[in-house]
Order: sequence, then C-alpha cells, then structure tokens
Amino acid sequence: MDKIKKVFLTKTIPDCLDKEYGIPFTKFVFEEKTLEELEDDLKKEFQEDYKDEKEIESEIYKKGLKTILYLWKNRLEYQNGSDDIFIQVHDSNQFFSYLQELTSLYSKRKHRTLLDPDNFIRSIWLRMGVEDIKNVETFLRRQIAFIKNESVINEYEEFAKLNDEDILAYRINENEDWFETNKNIVFSIRRTASDISTEDIMNMDFDVKDYDFPAIHFGLVRENDQNTCYLYGVQQLQYGQKDEDIKEYIQPIRKQLRNKHASSNTLIALSLFFDFLYKRGIKDVVIPTMQIFNYSFHKHLSDAFQRDLDKYSEEERNSFEERYNNGDKSNDVLTYKNFKSIADRYINKQDEISYNKSERLINTTMELCERYPVLNITSYPFIEDESMHIKINGEINILNSSQKKRSI
Repeated sequence: MDKIKKVFLTKTIPDCLDKEYGIPFTKFVFEEKTLEELEDDLKKEFQEDYKDEKEIESEIYKKGLKTILYLWKNRLEYQNGSDDIFIQVHDSNQFFSYLQELTSLYSKRKHRTLLDPDNFIRSIWLRMGVEDIKNVETFLRRQIAFIKNESVINEYEEFAKLNDEDILAYRINENEDWFETNKNIVFSIRRTASDISTEDIMNMDFDVKDYDFPAIHFGLVRENDQNTCYLYGVQQLQYGQKDEDIKEYIQPIRKQLRNKHASSNTLIALSLFFDFLYKRGIKDVVIPTMQIFNYSFHKHLSDAFQRDLDKYSEEERNSFEERYNNGDKSNDVLTYKNFKSIADRYINKQDEISYNKSERLINTTMELCERYPVLNITSYPFIEDESMHIKINGEINILNSSQKKRSI
C-alpha cells in the first residue's frame, strides 16, 4: 500500500473523526471498486508487516478498518440523498497521486519544520469552497501550484524608496495549517534616521522603525493561460508593529480613506498588494468568499477551547490573573496566560471569523474598486459563481497619491 493511502486510512481520517481535535464534518465518497481495493491493500500491508496473526489486531490496523467502514457509510448516505456535504472523489488514482505530490512538496519546503505534512493533509479540506467540493482533483492541483509558486517571490524585499527616511518593504510569513493558504504577505514602511553614517550601517548600529499593514493571505497559480492570484483574506496580525511617527506621516492618506466598510490600513494593504501583483505581470485576482467547512471548524475549535478553559475553576482563573498582575512570572502562571490568550482568539469567534472572510472582505474590495478605477470587477460573487473576480489595469500608488490609469 502506498504511504499516502496508509496515512489517509490510519491517520488522516481517524484524526478528522476525533471529537477533540478533528474535523468530523468532512465526508469523502469513493467508488465501490476503490473501497474494495483499499480494504485489500490494507490487509496485505499489515499481513506483510506483522507475520504473527495476533499482531494484525494492532490499533493502527483497527483504525484503517474503521475508516473503510466509515467510507462505505458515506457512500450509502450519498446514494440515499443525504443533505450532508460530501467530497466526491471522481478519480481515486489521481486523488491519491495529488495527495502524494502535495505531501512531498510540503515536506521539502524551507519552513516545513513549522508545520507537519500529515497535519497539512488533515486540514487542507478546510480551504475548500463550493466549486472545490464539486471537483476535488482541481482543488488539489491548485494547492500543488500554490506550493510550487512560493519560490517566485522573495521572502523579504525593500522595493521602493518613499522619501529620505522611509522605505516600502514586504515580508512573506508562514501560515498555520488550517489557513486557506500557506503564506501571507505583510507590507511595511521602514524608517531609519536620515543622517545615518556608513560606519553605523557596517556596525548595524542604528534604529529601524516599522509600520506594518494587515497581512494578506494569498496563493499564486496559472489558470486559463493567465497568471492568477487567489486572495483569501486580510488580517491584522497580533505581532504587527505600529510606529506612531510613521503613522503620523501617513495620517493624511488614512483620513482620506475613512469609511464604514473597512479600516484605512486594510485598504492601503490591499492597494499595495494589487500594485505588487501588477508590477509582476499578475493582473487576474480571484477572491473566494466561502469556505464550506470553515465555520464548522471554528465552532468545533471554540467548543474545544471552552472545554479546556472550563477545567480551570473561577477561583483558579482569578488567582492566575491576580498573580500575573502582581508581577508573578511563574511557569504555571505564564502557561495559563498563554493558553487564555489563544483561547480568546477562538472562543465564540466563529461568526466574526466567517464575516471577516466573506462580507467584510467583499465590502473592503468593492470600496477599493470604487475609489480606484484601475481595478475592474469582472464577476460579482454569488451571481456567476461563489468568487469575486478582479482585473488589475494599472497601479494605484496610494502612498504617493498618484494614480497611473493604464489599460492592458
């Protein structure tokens, strides 16, 4: 049995079914012939590994059999017209081949130590939209392209001088497993003193101030003979820098962009990203507005964190908070504070997260398109399909208040 099939049967799906950490709402549908072959392959795999008949009753083997029974149940429910959402596998050989390629590519990435390839395969389904559910093979091909195209862009670059002190830069960051993309990009204004000497530069003896704009989650692919960017969200990272002097410098621009639909920093971040794409010959942008399993996952995550938080009594919580406020940095106090910080990000946040990834993202993008005619919406979401499609016809140059309105 291929390694990826073994992982799928004995690790990935059982983990998905786990009540505490899994995503039990993903339901795959395979052809009968495929399920029969998977069962035969599983038996052969463990007969070869364990010559002793008693050893074949191992927990891993039991997990595999349990998964196959689960897949048979999915197929029966699918045939009987269940209202559940199913991921139908049209070509199992192609399906497992793509999973194998994804695992291999993911394992070779520079930052692979941050993420586990098997966990990546477990959580990748959280990225699926309506159209992706209909054609899982196309979805997997796109995920492969996202990884292959990561090397197209440098991880860090200072690419524009705004004035004597300020430089526009970007950095590429790694996302956690359950994000829609593997990468995000953060644009920053970096400031160094104008009178810095060559000696200071050589000795690295100078201060650098940063003003980070919200992160943009994206992936690059070539579709319909066009270089295309998939844009999944804009998010203010917790560790972002906001230097007050630089904020004052861009305050006139921020004031001009004030509106009820989006923060000015988000609009600036998006405009910088669109200019960034245009300069690299990427003029087509697709903004998926719905991830089918995402809401259920964050509700599931919220419940899991709430259960863990409830293990602390109210008295214990108050004690930890009081000790921390009094300067106690003991291990148990810091462990609680770290857990509480993460839990607060997810408990009862599923509606807010869903809104940010759909309505807010649509409104923000439309606001930017209305202000800058070089951005042309070619397809509105929920009319032709689930996604918003945008054509970039020129640069916005928002930070120097000039607009280049060019047609392709």
